[in-house]
Amino acid sequence: MERTGVRVFAGGDIIEHDLDKQTNMGKKRRATFFSLPGRISFIRVSIGLIEHKMTTKTAPKPGTTPKELKAKKDSKKKGNAPEPPKNGPPKTSPPNTIEKKGILRSLSFQFSNLTRKKCNDYDLTPEEDGVGYDEMGPVLGVQNYGILMKKYKRKNRAAKWAKRFFVLKECFLIYYATSYKKVFEKTRRIDLHPKGIIPLIGCSIVSGGDVDKKNCLLIAHPQLPTAIIVAAADHQMQEKWLKALRSATKISYKNTVVGETMIRELENRGVLLNEEKKSYEERLEAEAKARKQEHDRADGLAKDKEELEVEREKLIRTTKKLKDDLQNVKNELKMTNEMKKTLEQEKMSLNSKTEHLQANMESLNIEKEKIHEQLQEIVREREKVLIDNQNLSTDKCQLNNRLMEIETSRNCIMTEKEKIETLLKMNEQKTQDLEKERQYYTMKTSELMDHLKEVSDQRDLTESELKEQMMARMGAEKQLQAAEKALEHLEMALKMTGAQMTELQEHIMPDVHKLREFFEQCAEESRFEANRTGIMRNAVYARKSIRRSKRGIRSSIRKKETAAPQIKEPLMQL
Repeated sequence: MERTGVRVFAGGDIIEHDLDKQTNMGKKRRATFFSLPGRISFIRVSIGLIEHKMTTKTAPKPGTTPKELKAKKDSKKKGNAPEPPKNGPPKTSPPNTIEKKGILRSLSFQFSNLTRKKCNDYDLTPEEDGVGYDEMGPVLGVQNYGILMKKYKRKNRAAKWAKRFFVLKECFLIYYATSYKKVFEKTRRIDLHPKGIIPLIGCSIVSGGDVDKKNCLLIAHPQLPTAIIVAAADHQMQEKWLKALRSATKISYKNTVVGETMIRELENRGVLLNEEKKSYEERLEAEAKARKQEHDRADGLAKDKEELEVEREKLIRTTKKLKDDLQNVKNELKMTNEMKKTLEQEKMSLNSKTEHLQANMESLNIEKEKIHEQLQEIVREREKVLIDNQNLSTDKCQLNNRLMEIETSRNCIMTEKEKIETLLKMNEQKTQDLEKERQYYTMKTSELMDHLKEVSDQRDLTESELKEQMMARMGAEKQLQAAEKALEHLEMALKMTGAQMTELQEHIMPDVHKLREFFEQCAEESRFEANRTGIMRNAVYARKSIRRSKRGIRSSIRKKETAAPQIKEPLMQL
C-alpha cells in the first residue's frame, strides 16, 4: 500500500496511530477507521489530545485539594485572558511531570454533553466570508463520496495513477477499491478495513494540475513527507471536492479548539483520575483473578464439552445409521408390497388363463380319447402286420445273406482270376476257355441274383407272380445244375493240366469246392421253397393288410395335422 500509518495533526501536536496489521491474499495492509457517529469520533480525538497533553503538564503539588484547584481556576478566569497560541497550546515539560499511559477510558461517559458548553471565542484559522458551521455538511453522515484518481510513487519507480473510491467522513478522507462503490451505494455503510485514511486536520487544500492530469487537488501539511495528489474527472467535480475538503478542515480546527478548552478543564481532574485509576487497577486485578478462575472452570467445562461432543457425534452416527437402516427397510417393504400387488395381478390373470386352458384341455381330452381309440385299433392292425412282416423280413434277411456270400465268392474268383492270368501265360487258349466259362458263370450268377430279387419283389404282388417265381426258380435250378456241371468240367480241366498246374490247383480247388457247396445249398433251398406255396399266399394276404394299415395310418396322421393348428390357436391367444 502507499502508506503504513496515519498521522493526525491537531494544533501543531502530532499523535501517531499505528494501523492494524492484517493479511489479505498474502499482502499486508494497515487500516484504521473511526466508525462511530460524529460526536463519538470527536470525543476519541479529544481524548487522544488530552492524553498527549497530560504527559507534558505539571502535576499538582501534593497536599492541594480540588477546592484549591477550583479557586485557582476562577482567579485565572477573572484575570486577563491568555493570548491564543499560534500553533496550538505551548509544549511545556516541567520537572515534576506524570506520564499517562493508555487512553482514559473511564472518562468516555463524561463527554456526552460537552457540546452544550460555551467554546472559546478565538480561532486563528482564516475563514472565508459567508461560510458558516451549518454549511460544512452533516456531522453525523458523509460529506461527499466518489471515484478519484490517486497518485502514488514507490521507491526507485515512476509515479503511477490508480482509481480509488473516496469517502469524506468528517475530518477524514477514506479511500477504498473502486469495487466498493456498489456496496456503499446499497448499504450506505463504511467498511472498517479501507485501503488508507488521510486526516485533514490542519491540512491545506489547493487545486491545480499535474503532468498527465488536469483538475487535480493537492493535500499538504508540514508534517507530511510529500503532498498527496488526487485528480477529479472534470472541473465541476474538482470544485465540489475542493469545497467539501476545505469545509472538513474547518470542522477539524474547531474540534481542536474545543479540545484545548477541554484539556484546561481536565487538568484539574488529574489527581481524581489517578485515584480512580488505582481503584480501577485493583478492580482489574480482582477481575483478572476471577476471570482466571472462570477460565479454569471454562477449561474443565470445555473438556467435558469435548467429551460430550464426541459422545454426541457417536450418537448422531448411530442414529444416522439406524435412520438409514429404517429407510432401507421401508424401501424394501415398499418394494415387497409393490411386488406382492404385481404378483396378485399376475395370479389373477394366470387363474383366468388356467380356467380357459382347463376348458380347452377338457375338449382336447375328449378328442384325445377318440384319437387314442383309433390309435389302439391301428396298433392292433399294425401288430398283425408286424408279425407278418417279421416272417417276411427273416426270409429276406436270409436271401440277402446268401447274396452277400455270392458277392464275396465272386470277389474271390476275381482275385483268383488275376492270379491265374499271371501264372497261365503259356496256356493262353486254356485260360481263355476258362475265362469264357468264368464269364458265363458270372453271367449266370448275376442272372440268378436278378431272378432272386425279382422273386423277392414279385412274391408280394399276386398269386400269378408266385407261379412265375416258381418257374423262375425251376429255371434257376436247371442253371445251378448246369453250373455244377461246369464246375465239374473245370475240376477235370484243372486236373488234366499236369504238373504245371499243381500250384494253381492248391489255390483254386478249395474255392471251387466252396462254390460247389454253395450252389448245392442254393438248389436244396430252392427245392424247399418250391414246396412253400401256402406261405407265399399268406405273404400276399399280409401285404394287402399292410397296405390297408398304411392307408389308415396316413389318414389318422392327416387328421392329427389338421387338428394340431386348431389346438395351437387358442393356446397362442392365451
